[in-house]
Amino acid sequence: MINNKKIALIYIVCFFLFLTLILFPNYNAKTKLFTFYVKEKLQTPLIFVRNEVSNIFAVLNLNKNYINDIKKFKNEIDYLRSINKYLLILTSKYSEQNKIFQNSNIEVPISVGIKVLGDKNLVYNKNFIINKGSKNGLSIGNYIIDGLNIVGRIVRTNSNTAEVVTIKSINYGDEVFINGKSYIVSGTNNNYLSFLRKKESTEIPKFQSGDIAVVHLDNVILKLGIVSFKNNQPILLTPDIANLENLRALTND
Repeated sequence: MINNKKIALIYIVCFFLFLTLILFPNYNAKTKLFTFYVKEKLQTPLIFVRNEVSNIFAVLNLNKNYINDIKKFKNEIDYLRSINKYLLILTSKYSEQNKIFQNSNIEVPISVGIKVLGDKNLVYNKNFIINKGSKNGLSIGNYIIDGLNIVGRIVRTNSNTAEVVTIKSINYGDEVFINGKSYIVSGTNNNYLSFLRKKESTEIPKFQSGDIAVVHLDNVILKLGIVSFKNNQPILLTPDIANLENLRALTND
């Protein structure tokens, strides 16, 4: 271990030697050369330590910069993944719309594009507000669709906005057709609808898993869900409402 007192003492001696050489320039030349030799030897380890410390700090700063760059690249990758997922959703919609336009047996529904203004997370009552209303041709009962899948129906309107009850809400109800027969379904605040028995009806429905429930509307066929079973009872599974962008509202015009 280096003794700090000895180093300080050596530097003091060197200082006085240099001072002597300055005051007495004709002093023995060998003493002068020896003094510079000692000075160089003393400085060498100190310069080495200084350079090593500088290199360590440079490496640490470089490593910190690399870590920041990696974080930035990760954020960019996540952003690009979200964009790619969004484009895949759009592509699937355009593919479905292409099938609609290419198939002359299916009539394209008259609709307007909408934007969701509030309750996007469906927290309160699984409803949301849209930016179109009666002046855009919307009225109570109009369907909100994603492609040809039903997302919900309008329950309240004013001139510029409207409230939509989604298929996830317990307040949603509809008449659907499965294999050509009519049935009544009701929401459950879950990802499925339950079947309600019609008044004075004794018919026991015979469903199979995967049967598609549709709504007939002015020669337009909208999909509401597919049949499944829960505790041996038939239910109607509805699609997830994960993306509230690019929705459309069917109009009466």
